[in-house]
Amino acid sequence: MSGSATSEHHDTRTAADEVASALHDAFDGRSPDVVLLLASFHHAAALPQACDDLRRMLVPGHLLAATAESVLGDGRELEGVAGMSALAMWFGGPRKVRIRPWRTASWEPIPISQPEALAARIDAADDTQCVIILADPFSTPSTRMLPAIGSCLGSGHPIAVTGGLLSGASQPGCNRLILDDVVQDAGAIGLTISGDIEIRTLVSQGCRPVGEPIVVTNCDGNVITGLGGRPALDVVRDLLGNLPDQERELLSEGLLIGRAIDASKKRLGRGDFVVRNVLGVDEDKKALAIGELPRPGQTIQIHLRDAQAAHEDMQLLLDGQQVHDPALAAFLVTCSGRGQRLFGGVGHDTGIVRQRLANPPLAGFSAAGEFGPIAGSNFIHSQAVVATLFG
Repeated sequence: MSGSATSEHHDTRTAADEVASALHDAFDGRSPDVVLLLASFHHAAALPQACDDLRRMLVPGHLLAATAESVLGDGRELEGVAGMSALAMWFGGPRKVRIRPWRTASWEPIPISQPEALAARIDAADDTQCVIILADPFSTPSTRMLPAIGSCLGSGHPIAVTGGLLSGASQPGCNRLILDDVVQDAGAIGLTISGDIEIRTLVSQGCRPVGEPIVVTNCDGNVITGLGGRPALDVVRDLLGNLPDQERELLSEGLLIGRAIDASKKRLGRGDFVVRNVLGVDEDKKALAIGELPRPGQTIQIHLRDAQAAHEDMQLLLDGQQVHDPALAAFLVTCSGRGQRLFGGVGHDTGIVRQRLANPPLAGFSAAGEFGPIAGSNFIHSQAVVATLFG
């Protein structure tokens, strides 16, 4: 059983009351096992009190709540306005499902470098289906935490990690994360879901490759200095000069670099790369700084951020879901650069998911980095939408 609710009320406790009342009616008085609550920054100050109100009304087994720049609801993407959205789920009945919430903070870090201790801390087991994480970007070592969690059971039992980095705060200490009755302004909160439940994850990066793949030959930290034995900036400029005018116009909104996940594939296309932003260029060194630490020998390709490509990619992924039973619930995390910034209007990602998946209860948020697995490994994405579907 699942349900979702969204409120656009500016008063935090009123918004929480509206959300809780709708969920209470949907559950007919039954207490959900878990509630995921996302709130815009308009609600940051009073969010702890609002969560207390919601817990008193719904009596959930666990409540995970966080603030974000924008929240997503049932067919709505509340950009730049007050919003509160919640997804509630009950895993009862004959199935045996285990949910284990956990948190990491300065006073209680998780043992990233100790796989067995990490698995025990987050209650990961061979039947773990997914780990959902809501993380403060200023204090969470996400680039180390995601692969550590994904591989803490060994290579034979990869764990899918979804969720994302909270958006909206411009400085440390301004995000809010709440796990039951504990309030944090740093670290992360997580939910490990194991047992007899089907959880599917979709990752759509919304970009398409242009030009040809090329090998990184020199780099320094996150700066690529050589591509194919030539200065990196010269190679990129030559490629851009050969593109049609329409594609060059799309690149004016920002250059993206895709790193091939498996460079041994004969043909590389959409879905075969992890896409990263180009953070800047160094004219003197003819180099590119990107949002990742590249290594010599890796294959990369220039990518375009394209609304049409994003729409087509999402449709293709949802085509593959038509062979499954309808999802009972969906948790959606999108890049804060999508929505109106990419599509020229709000509601694209939530609308298409609900339309293609028979309108499941849905909640989510826009992130400063989206967590999601591709080809068995977990990555932090920068242009993606990640859907966690509960079967």
